Amino acid sequence: MFKNNNVNFDNIKPSNQSFSAKKIRFRDRNDLVLNAEKERSINFSKKSNFFIFLLTVSFISFVSFNLLKISLKDSKSVSLSANKIEKKRGKILDKNNEIVAMSLETKDLYIDVRKSLDISVLKENLIRIFDRKNPIFFERAFSKNQYTLIEKNLSPTDINKLKMLGDPAIKLHKSNKRVYPQHNLFSHVTGLKTSNLSSKLEKNLDYTLSEGNDVELTLDLRVQDIVREELAKSLNQYQAKSGLAIIMDINDGSIISMVSLPDFNPNYPEEILPNSENNLATEARYEMGSTLKIFNAAIAYELNSTSQNEKFNISNGLQITTEKKIEDDHIKKDILDFDEVFIKSSNIGSVMILESIGYKPQEDFYKLVGLKDEIKIEGLKTVSNKLPKKWESHSKFISYGYGISVSPISLVTAFCSLVNGGYKIKPIIYKSDNNKKEKKKILSSNTSKKINKLIQRIVYEGTGKYASVDGISVGGKTGTSKKAEKGSYSEKKVITSFIGVFPSETPKFLAFVLFDEPKTNINNSIENTGGNTAAPTFSKIVKKISPIIDSEKYFYR
Repeated sequence: MFKNNNVNFDNIKPSNQSFSAKKIRFRDRNDLVLNAEKERSINFSKKSNFFIFLLTVSFISFVSFNLLKISLKDSKSVSLSANKIEKKRGKILDKNNEIVAMSLETKDLYIDVRKSLDISVLKENLIRIFDRKNPIFFERAFSKNQYTLIEKNLSPTDINKLKMLGDPAIKLHKSNKRVYPQHNLFSHVTGLKTSNLSSKLEKNLDYTLSEGNDVELTLDLRVQDIVREELAKSLNQYQAKSGLAIIMDINDGSIISMVSLPDFNPNYPEEILPNSENNLATEARYEMGSTLKIFNAAIAYELNSTSQNEKFNISNGLQITTEKKIEDDHIKKDILDFDEVFIKSSNIGSVMILESIGYKPQEDFYKLVGLKDEIKIEGLKTVSNKLPKKWESHSKFISYGYGISVSPISLVTAFCSLVNGGYKIKPIIYKSDNNKKEKKKILSSNTSKKINKLIQRIVYEGTGKYASVDGISVGGKTGTSKKAEKGSYSEKKVITSFIGVFPSETPKFLAFVLFDEPKTNINNSIENTGGNTAAPTFSKIVKKISPIIDSEKYFYR
C-alpha cells in the first residue's frame, strides 16, 4: 500500500476545468447504457400513447353512447308525441252508429306582435273580424309584445279573412274541437269535453276515448229525440220545475232513452245554467209515492199472502202513528178488495196489506230487488238511495211511497224484475265487454204474471187511464207524493210520475216519466197527480216510439 500522500495518479486526477453537464455519461464500445435508456424512453412513450389512446377512445365512446341515447330518447318522444297527435279522440255513437260526439280538426290563432308589418292596422283588422270580443282584450294582447293566443277553433270564414290580411304576425296552429252535432239531446249522458273541463261519459270514459276508441251507446237517437220533444212540451204545459224520462229494455237492462230537463248544449259550456247539468235520472232521488205500492202486491204474491183474499175497509181512515192519520178522500168506495187497493191507489189499503205481511218481509224484498243497494251504471254518476235507519218505524210509510227516497234509475231497474219474469238486471248505457248482461232469477214467474195483469187493470180501470195507447196494450202505476219542505210536507208542491210497460201481454220495454212541481195538469183539475200529468205524457211517448223499438209488431206497415 502506498502511504505517500504526494503520489499523483494522473489517470484519475480531476482537472480544474469546470463541466457544463450535470451528469457524466460513460461510454462503452457498444453504447449499451445509451441504448437501454432509449429503449426505456420508447417503452414509456408507447405506454403513454396507449393510455392516451384508451382515454380518447373511452371519451369518444362515452360521448357517442350518450348522443345515441339522447337521439333514441328524442326519437321515441317524437314518436310518442306523433302517435298522440295522430290519435284523434274517439267518437260517441248511438246504437245505430249515428254521431253523438266527435272531434274536428281546427286551427287556433296566435299573433307575434314583434313580426307585424303594422301593429295598429293589424289590431284594427282583428277587432273587425272578431267583433264578438271586447276591444279591451286586443289592447291587452298587443301591449304584451309577445306570442299571444287570440282565438281558438277558428271557423273557415275567419281563417280566410286572416289569410287575406297577409301579416306575418298571424300564426295559425293546428288544433281540434269536440263537437256535439245533436246539441242538447244527449247532454246529460255524454257531458262535455274541453281543454280544461269534462263531465259524465266524456270524463269517466276519457281513457277509452283518448286512445282513439269509439263508444257505442245503447241509446237510440230517434227515440231520444221523440222523448225529449214530448217531455219538453209537457214540462211547458204543466209549468213544472223539471222533468225526466227513461226508456229501458226490461230483459237486458239496455237504456234506450234517458232525458233530463232542463238540459244544456255541450257545444257552449260557458252558457250552462245553474242546476241544468245534473242528470235527474241518475243523480237525484225522490220519495216516489204510489209507484212503490206495486211492490206491496209483489211481496204478497211472492209469499202467497192471505191478504190477496181479504177486504179492506177504508171509510174511517187509518191512524198509523199518534200524530199521523191517513185518508183516501179520492176514493168513493168504502170496501176494497186486494186488486182495488192498487187500481184505485189506496194509501190505507197499502198499509193494511203491509200490516198483514209484516215489516221484515218488506225490508227483505226491497233488498232482493236492489232498492237497498247502491246502483251503478258504468260511465255515469249515480246517487245512492236514502234509506231509513230503522226500517220497522218507517215500513208503513214506505208501503205507500214515503219514508224512503230512491233515484229514478234505481226504481225502474227494480221494477223490471217485477215484470220481466222475475229476473234482476243491470242497467247499461253503452256497449262494452265489461258491461256483460247480468240476469239472475229472484222472483217467481207467477209473481211476474200477476203483476202484469194487475198493472193492466190500473191503466184500463183505475188511476192510469190517461196512460192508455190506441192499438198498444200497456200496464203501469201512477205516483204522486208531496214534497218535504222545512220539516213538513207541502200541500201544493208535489212529485208526479208514471211507470209502465208495453206491450203488456209480453212486456219488452219500460217507460218512466216524472215531473217535479207541476202547477197544472191535462184536465185542469185542482190536484196535480201522476194520473193527470205523467200518465198522458207516457201515452204520447209510447205511441210514437213503439213502431221504432218494437218494429216486429208493425212489420206489416
